[in-house]
Amino acid sequence: MQLIHEPLSRRSEVVLGVAGVLGSALVLELLIRLEIVTGSGLPLPSAVADQARGLLGDVDFWSQILYTLREWMLGLAIASVAGVVLGGLMGASRTVFKLFALTVEILRPLPAIAVGPLLVLLIGDGMLPLAVTVAIACTWPILFNSMYAAKAVDPVAIQTARTLHVSPLGILTRIRLPAALPFMFTGIRVAASIGLIVAVSAELLLGNGVGIGGYILLASTSASNLDAVYAATLVAGVMGVLVSVLFAVADRLLFGWKAGLAP
Repeated sequence: MQLIHEPLSRRSEVVLGVAGVLGSALVLELLIRLEIVTGSGLPLPSAVADQARGLLGDVDFWSQILYTLREWMLGLAIASVAGVVLGGLMGASRTVFKLFALTVEILRPLPAIAVGPLLVLLIGDGMLPLAVTVAIACTWPILFNSMYAAKAVDPVAIQTARTLHVSPLGILTRIRLPAALPFMFTGIRVAASIGLIVAVSAELLLGNGVGIGGYILLASTSASNLDAVYAATLVAGVMGVLVSVLFAVADRLLFGWKAGLAP
């Protein structure tokens, strides 16, 4: 007998997700309190939650959150422009694809975090090298989504436009770009979550004490302040979830008609 699983509503998915997180935290709390699981660096989830609430009431910590968000938004904006433009051109033009394909394949495997220290040497301290590090990490999903989306535009529409003597620029701006835009936005949506992870990681690596990553780095220097480290990490994780949800909502509102389609 085959079981048929009814699709869950979005509200049910949210409720189940929250229940799973809270249930996991409760199990961990019990395991630690009963000393089934032990470890000096393993905090009680309740203590981390209390510390996180305290951080959210701290004006100084909010300034670190805003710094990370500004850095992330700047990096994502740079990556969106670079990825959409270059990816769209590579997908629309075989000449442009051949011109940049080797360069992209050489640069793509490089970890963005490893480039961060070099950017500090080249650009100097401040937000810009951190934002460029974020941009490097975010560029690739946007670029490849844009490239494949531009390649997959309906060829009948393109041939019809050529028959009507529409210029190559007109085909790009009036046919390829509008058709590919929903899938380009999907690349931006994926890159947004990646960018936030890289932003916090870059702040940890470069160690100039700014942003959420800088706060975690400074707090981790004190063995007695591990709850604050975990609490700041928890806040960063919640921010990642909120970013993902916001972009998913924007995607659904702007491009809901593309459901079930693929570039």
